[in-house]
Amino acid sequence: MRGIGCESVSDEHLADLAKGDDPGAYGELISRCLPSVRRLARIYAKTEADRDDLVSEGILGVMSAIKTYDEKRGAAFSTYAGVCANRRMLSALKKSARIRDREEPIEDMGESGGTSPEKIVIDREALGEIFSEIEENLTDFERSVFAEYLSGASYSSAAEALGVDRKAIDNALSRVRRKLRRKFR
Repeated sequence: MRGIGCESVSDEHLADLAKGDDPGAYGELISRCLPSVRRLARIYAKTEADRDDLVSEGILGVMSAIKTYDEKRGAAFSTYAGVCANRRMLSALKKSARIRDREEPIEDMGESGGTSPEKIVIDREALGEIFSEIEENLTDFERSVFAEYLSGASYSSAAEALGVDRKAIDNALSRVRRKLRRKFR
């Protein structure tokens, strides 16, 4: 498929071909989605190793999107694949945080900050609830903008990373603030 000018073939058509076991179409779709997956991984990752793991998870999300995409539902394949990749990465981050929480010995936690193990457990539970509320109440785009904001990105760099204009970033952050204020008051 690569040699036959598949730049002109739509993502939706490639998804149909990939469902029909066309490895060239499958590879091309993954190649087209890879820059977006990498951009999302950069937003969520704390370390380079985390970023590589998240890229892998994102690609698995794209592969799932290829299998389950239905053009009749009205969404563009790139949008659907982006949502699948984003959710797969967020699930991996949550799972990783739960595993890390279980592996950390209680004795070490108490010594690090002078706080009691009970307070640490309560704080972690509260933080988990906050993340759940963010996941439930913000759209994928708003979560991406919020992640850019939390990482210290300027409006311009966030707009460039997400492929939108600065006004869209400003509007999304206003919605995020309003929703979070309403939820956590």
